[in-house]
Amino acid sequence: MYKVKATKGDLWAAANDLSRGDLTEFHSLQSGRNPLDVIPKYLDETTHAIKCGSLVLAVGGHARGNIWFVTTNVVEMLSKGERFRFYKILKDHLRGIKEAAPEVQLGNIVSADNHAHIRLLNALGATFARGVVMSPAGFQFRQFWI
Repeated sequence: MYKVKATKGDLWAAANDLSRGDLTEFHSLQSGRNPLDVIPKYLDETTHAIKCGSLVLAVGGHARGNIWFVTTNVVEMLSKGERFRFYKILKDHLRGIKEAAPEVQLGNIVSADNHAHIRLLNALGATFARGVVMSPAGFQFRQFWI
């Protein structure tokens, strides 16, 4: 398992195999979109992928302080030890981002129903705004900073 600069192919692979929670969150944010049309457009100099061999586990970036990542169904198949390794890669990457630009406030929103991501964000040290914001699709999201 390793982290690399993402390619358009990595983003396409992730968009084509979003985890159940991330696919639900994607549609809860704004309805009528196709992940294959949206996610590959987020490729920039900050975008990385976590892979296991040729399989994409996650992709994400942090352009202009707007931190994001999505996971694929491959993550659901990881053993407990592999999940810990995945978490460690995420945590080390986040530490590197913060060290490179300590003045940048990283944040975004997460679906109030995406409990797996909220648990992960809590483990990574995120703080959350009180209350919720409504998405254009009419679902509750929580703002966070990390």
